Amino acid sequence: MLGIALVFVLLAHAQHGWTGQWWALLPLLIALALVMVMDLRSRIIPDVITLPGITYALLLAAGFRGAAGFVEGGLGALAGGAMVLLLAIVSRGGIGGGDIKLTAMLGAALGWKGAFVAFALSQITAGLVALILVIVRRWRQPMPVGALIALFGALMLASQS
Repeated sequence: MLGIALVFVLLAHAQHGWTGQWWALLPLLIALALVMVMDLRSRIIPDVITLPGITYALLLAAGFRGAAGFVEGGLGALAGGAMVLLLAIVSRGGIGGGDIKLTAMLGAALGWKGAFVAFALSQITAGLVALILVIVRRWRQPMPVGALIALFGALMLASQS
């Protein structure tokens, strides 16, 4: 986990330097690294990470962009969470509640467009990995897509200006 968090932090530092925005992103990047490891190991994305992450991301949006940032982050959280909730309902459990809250957290941090992009990239990547696993006949269990959502979300957070 520490290695993944360090990569995210270094990427963010390369983009932002020693700025207040870099320091402010650290908790979110560490949370996303934790999500990746936990989802890969246990297929669980705990509320103790995502729910405070949503709140923190909303506070950051308000702190850096004022009321407009808070509104954008709130709409991002609602849109990101609602999109994945709808897909969870349609897939009848193929997507879990942790994925919903994780995407809401990314929506609060990145806005609704960023949450959509991170989720879309995770689905495309999961599909390609699944295809490869089917071809080599090693497909045995559900794909931990939350780890991919967290990965793309962290990369997008680290590289935003």
